Amino acid sequence: MRGIRGRYGQHRILETDTGLSMHLLDTKLFSESTFYKFLKIYKFLIIKPLVGPQEVRITVNDEVIELATSIEVFRFSSNEEAYDFLIKQICTGKYYIVQAFPTNPSILHYYRFTLHRKSPKATWKIVQSASLDENNVSRSVQHHVWKLNSSVISAAKKLGTAFPDCHTIVVEVVKVGSGNFWITDTILHERNSKWSQYHSLHQKRSLRPFLPATDLCTKKTLLAFLNTYPEVIIKPCVGQQGRGIVKISITGDLTFEVHEKQNRKVLDDFEQLFSYVWNHYLSKKDYIVQQRIFLIEIDEKPCDVRVITQIDEGSWIMTGQVVKVAAKDYFVSNRASKLLTFENALSAQANEISFERCAKWIEKVCKKSSKRLFKNNGKLSIIGFDIGVDKDGMVWVIEGNYAPSLSMFYMFDNNEIHKQISYYIKKHKKGD
Repeated sequence: MRGIRGRYGQHRILETDTGLSMHLLDTKLFSESTFYKFLKIYKFLIIKPLVGPQEVRITVNDEVIELATSIEVFRFSSNEEAYDFLIKQICTGKYYIVQAFPTNPSILHYYRFTLHRKSPKATWKIVQSASLDENNVSRSVQHHVWKLNSSVISAAKKLGTAFPDCHTIVVEVVKVGSGNFWITDTILHERNSKWSQYHSLHQKRSLRPFLPATDLCTKKTLLAFLNTYPEVIIKPCVGQQGRGIVKISITGDLTFEVHEKQNRKVLDDFEQLFSYVWNHYLSKKDYIVQQRIFLIEIDEKPCDVRVITQIDEGSWIMTGQVVKVAAKDYFVSNRASKLLTFENALSAQANEISFERCAKWIEKVCKKSSKRLFKNNGKLSIIGFDIGVDKDGMVWVIEGNYAPSLSMFYMFDNNEIHKQISYYIKKHKKGD
């Protein structure tokens, strides 16, 4: 059974399981009739798009309908006024769902579970759990009841059967104290999701030292990362060519600087920062937050290494490598000012970093990462890794790209690297 993507399709799949259906909220596709019907029955509603992070909380109190977004609260005296405002100002996309909450959402406790399976036939495991309550200092969920864990795993199994190419699923749950709980959301993170890729690599213990600290970006995790690292990166879970990647820094006077492409903006405090980040980024897509690695530089411009690995007769080999130097005022190398060999890039460093040692570790880490990602989804024949080397010579896996651009290798190093990559692409196609 293959499922229909989106919140409503996933809800329909989960409600066919009798053990899970009792832990699901009443959920329907949003329309004028379902909205009015829910307002007659329930006092607390949430409206969400089929895909994406936006949501509106609705409370019916003393014949006043209150609509609360992440930024503003609006009040209406009639159902018609509230509906008209929703469809004209908020629900402007294609499809949305409406969910009924059994009690006031503000008194509930919110938790998020990430589940991952190492391969299509492997068992689902909870690889991360976190409290989403802002006043809860702990980011991990310390004491789940067995039934809650079991239900979350059952939800992943059910959705994993319907979506066989998906190996990472996020399940959000609300609880009333130590009592009842409900599954409020499920988000599929397929192979092109950076959150899924991170957990695929993180499952290999020997790769963990080479992965930057990473989490799903929320208000709570962003604050925790900024309390731990002087600079962090936020990037869309699904995105290419550096779009939407943002650097956030704590400045000397305890303000925050947001840096995207060549643009910089300073915010006075964390509340201002998060409001800005939410409006411009998090309200549109799911993001991860990551510690920023202080990369080696050429002419005060950060640079990283693009490494190409390809499968050849069952083994992964490294077929290409080039250093990308970021353009002026950019902090990522997706916009490159120049290309260099790795040896030349290291020779330009003021502190001595062993080329032989770094080259050996890059090849070892990229091959091991390729094996892990291939085991996870099995449909890969080429991967383009962005590898960081910090100023101490430590190697970091920034991310892997499953459809890497090869244009940077064309005419570089007498076109030999491009020819080699092309040879293995053709060889793989002939083998198919």
